[in-house]
Amino acid sequence: MTSTSSAVDIKGRRLALKQQRQIKIIQSCWRFVLVSSLMGGLVWLSLLPKWTIRQPQQVGIQGNQYLSSETIKSLVEETTSQSILTLTPDQIKEILQNQAPIAHVSVARELYPPRVTIAVTERQPVAVTLPNPSAINPQEKGYIDAKGMWMSVESYRSSETFTPPQLKVIGYQPHDRLQWAKLYPQLQALPITVHTVNWQDPANLILETELGEVHLGGNLETLPQQFQVLAKLKNLPEQQPPDQMRYINLKDPDFILIELLSDEK
Repeated sequence: MTSTSSAVDIKGRRLALKQQRQIKIIQSCWRFVLVSSLMGGLVWLSLLPKWTIRQPQQVGIQGNQYLSSETIKSLVEETTSQSILTLTPDQIKEILQNQAPIAHVSVARELYPPRVTIAVTERQPVAVTLPNPSAINPQEKGYIDAKGMWMSVESYRSSETFTPPQLKVIGYQPHDRLQWAKLYPQLQALPITVHTVNWQDPANLILETELGEVHLGGNLETLPQQFQVLAKLKNLPEQQPPDQMRYINLKDPDFILIELLSDEK
């Protein structure tokens, strides 16, 4: 009797386990069907015309000062001409930061009516870069911002509001970016107007200033001391007219040397 009861119990448990497995299989199938339906529905929904960016008016541009809204829209036209649901903000940011003088980009999407708003922060040119005529691969004429990011002249050619900066940098190369980022704030702090930074000779940085030509040498670590000395020479023209000076030698900030035109042999 006991053996018969045990056999019945075992058979019942096996049947229950089999039913549980069947239920799990059915549940998995329903989940798959449900997820597939949802995904298919989203794809179908995203392809509907009412969710697609089709007109330029559906793309708004904010924060641009020099670049026209049309110029910015043309750069991302292919990326924005799609469903608002599949539009990728990161791709828009990458395109604008790589192809235009733009430092920061934020993208906001509105589902209905479909619209995308692109807010940009443009790079501010602080100097004109001029090529080094003696270099093998000179950097073409363009602009740089305070961080040393180079920008082409073409980027601003169509702008009606852009005014080129007065400061000029001769012989600037991309590898000078970090040095420029340190140099520019010090130039701004000088009480003396600097017209040109001549970077043609790495061993001798030359400034064209209101005092005349200033030679600083190639050790940029001593620039703070050199600029302190240069600031104290602001009234030098009262004692020595600039048209009588060949240049001011500040390679050694502890020893000021003024080369006069009459000193030339």
